[in-house]
Amino acid sequence: MVINSIRMFLDQKNLLHNIEYLKKVKNKDILPVVKANAYGHGVNVIVPALYSAGQREFAVARYVEAENILKLNLGNDIRILVFESIGDMELIKNTPNIDIAINSMTELKEAIEAGIDSKRMQIKIDFGFGRNGVFHYEVSELKDYIIKNNLYLGGIFTHLFAVNYRDGLKIIEDFTEIVNSIGRERFEKIHLQNSAAVMNYNCEIATHLRVGMLIYGLQEVGYYDPNLKQVFSLEGQIAGVREVENSKYVAYELKSDLDIPDCKYIAKVKIGYGDGFLKKNEKSKCIINNKEFKIAEVTMDNTFIEVDESVKEGDKIYLYRDITKEVNFIGMNIYELLTILSPRIPRVLK
Repeated sequence: MVINSIRMFLDQKNLLHNIEYLKKVKNKDILPVVKANAYGHGVNVIVPALYSAGQREFAVARYVEAENILKLNLGNDIRILVFESIGDMELIKNTPNIDIAINSMTELKEAIEAGIDSKRMQIKIDFGFGRNGVFHYEVSELKDYIIKNNLYLGGIFTHLFAVNYRDGLKIIEDFTEIVNSIGRERFEKIHLQNSAAVMNYNCEIATHLRVGMLIYGLQEVGYYDPNLKQVFSLEGQIAGVREVENSKYVAYELKSDLDIPDCKYIAKVKIGYGDGFLKKNEKSKCIINNKEFKIAEVTMDNTFIEVDESVKEGDKIYLYRDITKEVNFIGMNIYELLTILSPRIPRVLK
């Protein structure tokens, strides 16, 4: 390790535990969502770790994310579902490890006419989320087209976006009816549960759980399963400690402006808003030597912490130790907090 650095350590045992736990408790296969740099955890670490454990199917939002995974050269048997429309049919044809979401009837017809194997296509049904997908009122046309062309597809899915429990049940009911009317035997994979919906609903029709947050052991506000284990740990070493009792400034700020008038020592760590560790973290807490200390200032490359004489250069520091507490303090959700962490912070599998 580079001395005094901050790194994100990723616990492979916890990652694989979460996958196996979800499989067992829900009796479904897992389609891991690794978009947005694996929710900030580092796709170049998470995907190889899952692949080495036997996972072969993944989901991302954009083509460029799938392209970056393929550059890892893990194996020809990897499959990556891209949620957003790619558009370039020749590019799709020439990238056989990528499966595409079909987000409109026009897209389905273009893909079939371009000669793309229907088993590489997964139909998305839109129940009013307003993002993408074949509209639910187009299902009759969709059914006729699939049957007329005798298509067998890679999958069918929707997004269970409803925050109202009964609305969610209605979406499950309507989606199940659509799948059965077309013929569930025509779809290799059927999925509609994101992480929150996995906690909230049982979906008999589904073959897979399409989960991101839960495989990383992160949980939505209002839901909690103690069997899931957090995968990431943001930790490192104190890069230096200085006496500031008689100083007027700490970094770029007047000491008097930082609400630390009686502070005698300031510790520095090598992380800042240039790493996605925002100034919103000021006045939040970190852990050094099993004790909480307050963050005084965040600059682009460094963070300064109000400490006492017990803290020395090289001591271990933990940031975001209690992610729920940090989310509440900063006023950002977990998605935002982790996905903005820069690749400048090394991700290390342990």
